Amino acid sequence: MRPDIIVIARILDALYNEGRMKKTHLQMASRLNYPAFMKYIEWLQEKKLVRLIEDKDGEYLELTQQGRESYERVVTWLKDYLGKL
Repeated sequence: MRPDIIVIARILDALYNEGRMKKTHLQMASRLNYPAFMKYIEWLQEKKLVRLIEDKDGEYLELTQQGRESYERVVTWLKDYLGKL
């Protein structure tokens, strides 16, 4: 899979601003259909940028420390030069 950096930025941005999120809420923020969204989540998990947390209320996704650092470097730069994601 060759990921789209803007889609990755949207996912990282949503998690950075909201904290942990349920998959459905994050999928809507990413503006992807569910199969495409899950491919991105798998890719982000492989790269150790996000992790899945199981809670009594369900499953949540959240940024790892590496994900927060990537947000600060990449997403901040994209927002500075491209504006809104």
